[in-house]
Amino acid sequence: MTPQKHWLLLTTALCVLVTPALADTLPLKRVAISTSGLALFEHQGSVSGSTNIEVPVRLDAVDDVLKSLVVLDSAGEFGGVSLPGREPLSQSFRDLPFTREDLNSPVSLMNALQGAEIEITGASIIKGRLMNVVPETTSTENGDTLTRHRVSVVTPEGVKTALLENLNNVRFTETAVQKQIDRALEAVYINRIRDQRALTVSLKGTTTRPVGITYVQAAPLWKSAYRLVMPEGSDKAFLQGWAILENTTGIDWDKVDVTILSGAPVTYRQSLYESYYLNRPELPVKVMDRVMPRVDRGSLGGVGSIEGYIENEMLREESDGAMKKERRANAPAPAMMAKMAMADNAVSMESMGYGGAMPASAPMEMAQATMAVAQDAATQMVFTFPEPVTLAAGNSLMVPFVSRELPAERVWLYQPETNQGHPLATVEMDNNGETGLPPGILTLYEQNGPQKATLHVGDAEMPMVPKGESRFISYALDTKTKIDQVTQDDRQYGLLTISKGLLNHKVLWRNTTTYTIKAPAEEDRTLVVEHPRRPDWELVKPEGLDAEPEVTDTHYRAKISVGKGETKKLELTLQRDDTEVISLNGISPYDIDNRISISGKDLKAEVRRALEKIKELQNVVYSAQNDLNQLEQKRQEIFRDQERLRENLKTVAANNDLGKRYLKELNDQEDALARMKKEQEAGQQRLNGAHKALSDYIYTLEF
Repeated sequence: MTPQKHWLLLTTALCVLVTPALADTLPLKRVAISTSGLALFEHQGSVSGSTNIEVPVRLDAVDDVLKSLVVLDSAGEFGGVSLPGREPLSQSFRDLPFTREDLNSPVSLMNALQGAEIEITGASIIKGRLMNVVPETTSTENGDTLTRHRVSVVTPEGVKTALLENLNNVRFTETAVQKQIDRALEAVYINRIRDQRALTVSLKGTTTRPVGITYVQAAPLWKSAYRLVMPEGSDKAFLQGWAILENTTGIDWDKVDVTILSGAPVTYRQSLYESYYLNRPELPVKVMDRVMPRVDRGSLGGVGSIEGYIENEMLREESDGAMKKERRANAPAPAMMAKMAMADNAVSMESMGYGGAMPASAPMEMAQATMAVAQDAATQMVFTFPEPVTLAAGNSLMVPFVSRELPAERVWLYQPETNQGHPLATVEMDNNGETGLPPGILTLYEQNGPQKATLHVGDAEMPMVPKGESRFISYALDTKTKIDQVTQDDRQYGLLTISKGLLNHKVLWRNTTTYTIKAPAEEDRTLVVEHPRRPDWELVKPEGLDAEPEVTDTHYRAKISVGKGETKKLELTLQRDDTEVISLNGISPYDIDNRISISGKDLKAEVRRALEKIKELQNVVYSAQNDLNQLEQKRQEIFRDQERLRENLKTVAANNDLGKRYLKELNDQEDALARMKKEQEAGQQRLNGAHKALSDYIYTLEF
């Protein structure tokens, strides 16, 4: 036998692979794809007796499946779900005496199992403990290098060797070692797909019965793309909506019932597949002190305290043990935990919009295509395709979910923030169907002329259109229609009242925008002007409109018709009632005269008299304040002159004529400052009195 054949036999003998028992699988029957970023998958089928169901799941979807898995088996029992660890291969080899790489060659494996009992068969049979396998290099007759491996086995008779390439068979005789090899190879086989995990669902029963497995996992959003065809001169348009689906599950969809949902349910994710450990404080190991004999020096006290300490320690340990037993006794049973988990998962299904089986659907032929059956759920729009869908893993598919005729009107929408000078060509579409329409991209076509030629006129963003509502869809700029706008602010004063020392003056603020619209020479225009809303402002009813203005969250919409080549003006006025509040203590006579002049004949006589009286009292206050200001000004002038005199005295003798003169001036100024201080005190009293008279009068007024 050639060395190559011996090597092949040896490899075959070592790599005996125990194929794991395959679990049953349930075919995928239904998929519900939501715009929440999740999809619901439902597997259905029949099983007999107790069995295991295997569900292949992508690694990044395991957390979602663990969160949402629901098992439906009315005639059996749910035994639990098992799955390999997040790093199954590393965990499988963690307790083995060899590594994953050691399985790549018999030499590496045998050296890793050094010391194991082995039986090798070649020219003779050698039994004993494996010592090692070492390479030997020799030269051939033609000068080539040949490397072979020598196996050394320790037997009762001593160490025996043989060339590995000359052996017919190598066998590890210990059952435990053989099981370790089998387990490692089985783990490699099971985990051959790196990014996929297999969940094994255990079902217990005795009969043949239908079962179902439902779960939710992350999935690409389904995307909607619309086409809107507008025939010339018609108040109807034809809408067709297509859904783009993607199969990223790694499983082929074979005649699967597909439902698409549009809504905004609350969704979460949690890392249930990760291992979490709590940090615990480290308790140092207590080591008893060494007992060293010493000379007795008499009694140090009774033993009661020591015995009491030991007794308390024993009681504490017994109490801790009782608490642990109580916690174990109160823990929920496994069956109860399974029921609790199923109840939680039911909530997850309900959040997807499915409380049970999907409603039956019937084919609906529209535009030579079978449309999805549509319905509005409490929080989502639901479209169920009546025909099963076949979609290979990794592929995409586009299927129609809406196709119908609906009311549509051509208008021209003016949005100043979009374009200052021109309106937008727009379609006002009315959703008179049985369900809302999800948002998406929209391609618009027009059919013009005797031949009804179809022309592409633009794209648009299709907003979400709830059932029974209408939306404006803008698709192009109308450069043939010109619009100019001018804005003017104004205010009108009204009623003037006095209360609690405050002057309250009603004000009507007005903001008027004039839109000048010029239609094309040969085309009529039905224009909708969007005018911004303001908090606490209201729109004054404009004239010349086709209908009452509409109100959106942010704008008013005013519709006006403009004939061929015609120019029209549209005035939109916002107004707000306000009150200016001014303290009468601080108001000036000028402001009082201005307020009286603005109010005119509408000012009440008693209010006019009160304001005139306030002016008189205010003038007294101003006069007293002015006198005090003049005194203070003179006082500051004297201070500055005294500084000059003191500086001059530094340069002359105090007993000469000039020095005596400076001293006399300083003395006279000090006398003036004393008189001035008395005048200031009297002036401050007059000012205080004037302020009091003004305040007392003001707070008696109530008009």
